[in-house]
Amino acid sequence: MKLYRKISSFGLVIAAIFCNQIATSSEPSDTTITAQINRSGVITVTHPEALEMRLRKMTVADGDSASQVAKTGRVKKMGGYRVQIYSDNNARTAKNQARVRERAISQAFPELSTYVMFDSPYWRLRVGDCRTREEADELAVELQKAFPAYRAEIMVVRDRINASL
Repeated sequence: MKLYRKISSFGLVIAAIFCNQIATSSEPSDTTITAQINRSGVITVTHPEALEMRLRKMTVADGDSASQVAKTGRVKKMGGYRVQIYSDNNARTAKNQARVRERAISQAFPELSTYVMFDSPYWRLRVGDCRTREEADELAVELQKAFPAYRAEIMVVRDRINASL
């Protein structure tokens, strides 16, 4: 689902550029997008830094692109640590509360990967892909400073992490 949203955002940027090129062009509008791009020369795409960070997160350890990962369904995993922000088994509120906290953390730290998971009966929110305990401890302290309301629940846990470059 996240991959679809990322591609959609990128597609909107390309469509806006294309529409701008067509609107400013004096040539007939029945040309194809490929012909228009080839005719216009160099195209520069500008986007927010947060989008760039999210696109970088899609890179996998062995250098595969996100589209290759989507085709194969494989991501390199290894033992490591994550910071657990939330864990609750209340059937009525736990899922929504985990999602609310996920959005808050993603806005404050767009470079961090967030993972909302359900391991019956618990909904959990974990953050980051840390290879060492020290790295995870530093991240936990940073999160506690940024979100003092979550301080009591923030803890470092061992987990299978996505390997990074």
